[in-house]
Amino acid sequence: MRELIDHPSWSAVRRPGGWRELASWAGVAGVYAAAQGLSAWSGQRAARRGTRDQYQDFRQPSFAPPGPVFPVVWSALNLTTATSAWRLWRVRRVPGPEVPHAQSALTWWALAVLLRSWYVPLEFGGRRYWAATADSALLCAVMVRYAAVARRADPAAAALAVPEIAWTAFATVLSATIAAQNT
Repeated sequence: MRELIDHPSWSAVRRPGGWRELASWAGVAGVYAAAQGLSAWSGQRAARRGTRDQYQDFRQPSFAPPGPVFPVVWSALNLTTATSAWRLWRVRRVPGPEVPHAQSALTWWALAVLLRSWYVPLEFGGRRYWAATADSALLCAVMVRYAAVARRADPAAAALAVPEIAWTAFATVLSATIAAQNT
């Protein structure tokens, strides 16, 4: 047991304030997860059926991934983007020239969380395909801005946002195609 505790991967937790760092990451991840969970719940509640079932009912383009891909991809993206925001949260706590950029980037991140939370209720709950597509496009633009501002405070935080930018760009094209085929 002592070998596990002494492992270098636990050094951040062992140092003074380490548990606080872990708790702050869990808090950021929790906010993110709660927003996504509420979004999924509201989209399913309005339609009285799961989003995967609804997705299968759409006329889809040939490049549409199968339904089970989405929770896997979004889970990974939620982790990378929450970690990105957490890194900025930490930068913000130490006085320096990066602090204003970190604060600004976190504002963009909060806007992205809101935008991300609207997509499922629009697409699945309300069947407002074009509004959902506009939301996805706006989310992509906000994430690009987030990464650009985050880069000034913490380049690694910006890099952690790139997978979501790429996926959201793809999802916007997919959403537009589904909207065109189903309206």
